[in-house]
Amino acid sequence: MGKFTAYKVELASLKDGHYEQDFEIDSEFFKNMENTDVLSADVKVHLDLEKRNDVYDCTFRCKGMLQVPCDRCLDPLDHEVDTEYHVVVKYGDSYDDGADNLLVIPYSNSYLNVAYILYDTILLTIPLRHVHPLGKCNRAMADALRKHRRSSDEEAEEAMEEVDAGMETEEE
Repeated sequence: MGKFTAYKVELASLKDGHYEQDFEIDSEFFKNMENTDVLSADVKVHLDLEKRNDVYDCTFRCKGMLQVPCDRCLDPLDHEVDTEYHVVVKYGDSYDDGADNLLVIPYSNSYLNVAYILYDTILLTIPLRHVHPLGKCNRAMADALRKHRRSSDEEAEEAMEEVDAGMETEEE
C-alpha cells in the first residue's frame, strides 16, 4: 500500500449526486511529504463533493492542530488549523492545474489523489513568522538570543568605530 492511498477519491464511478469523505492528517503524513518543519499534526478533513454533469465540485474543510517550531526559541508552538478550500475538478485530455480553483485531470485517471491538495491547503495556514507570545518563549533560549544579539551589536559598533578612525587618518 502506497504512502498516500488513503487520500484517493474515486471519481469515475460516481453518479450525479452528493458525496462525503473524511481524511485524517497526522505527523506521519508530513513525514511522508518529507516536511520536517511540522513537528506534529492532528487535522481532520471533511470533503463535500457534488457531482453534476461530469463536473466535481469539491470543498475541503480542515480543522485541527499543528505543532511547528517557534522562530525565536525553537520550542514547539501550537498552531490552530481552521480553513476551507474549494476546487472544481473536470476530466480533460491532459493534467492542468493552471487556474486557481479549477483542476483538469486526464480521462485515464479513475480517481483523484488529494494528498498534495491537503498538504498545500494546510501549510498555507501557517504564518510566515510563527513565534510564541511575548514572555512565553523558552527563557534559556531567549537569554542566549539576547546575549548573542548584544555581542553582535557591540562587534558592529566596534567595526564602525574602526572604519571611522580609518577615515579620519586618511583625511589628515
